[in-house]
Amino acid sequence: KPNTKQDIINTNTGVAFSLKSVSKNHTQCHLASKKRWIEYFDINPVIERWFDMFFGVPGFDITDGKNKQHRMTASEIDSRLNAMAVDWFNENRMAIFDVIVKKGMSDTPVDYLIWFDKPKGLHSVHSVKDLEELVYNGEWILKETTLHFITADGKKLFHVQMKGSGKKYNSGYHGLMFHIYKCF
Repeated sequence: KPNTKQDIINTNTGVAFSLKSVSKNHTQCHLASKKRWIEYFDINPVIERWFDMFFGVPGFDITDGKNKQHRMTASEIDSRLNAMAVDWFNENRMAIFDVIVKKGMSDTPVDYLIWFDKPKGLHSVHSVKDLEELVYNGEWILKETTLHFITADGKKLFHVQMKGSGKKYNSGYHGLMFHIYKCF
């Protein structure tokens, strides 16, 4: 059903699964409008300004035509503000994990993630608790147009980027689109 992380539920045990069907080594795991994200996490106005710059503002070109995506890249944003934003992501990494993988914004928790490799027709099942440990010891780092989450052993587990497809100037266009990588 919509607004849930639960794709499959064992009605006898209550164990819930999230299914990720992938064609490459990663797939989308969460999409939220910038407005919803900021409200959900009660983000302070200073960090909210960074979100406006990095992810853009629906219906408004903050770059005066310099960027076709109507948002600023990391090198165009004050480094102190970038540092504050990265600190926010790292200070909230477990809460972010809860939203993007474990239970969503509607509190529908999953116990396992099923990774289905479509081209190979193979699947594997992974405990959300095991993934949670990877997040606990990892960190978010800022790239020019994305943030990457790197595990303690140097593997990329997530990235977040601006949703940049579809009709411009709607709330989804400047949303936060999270992808998960198979590094587990």
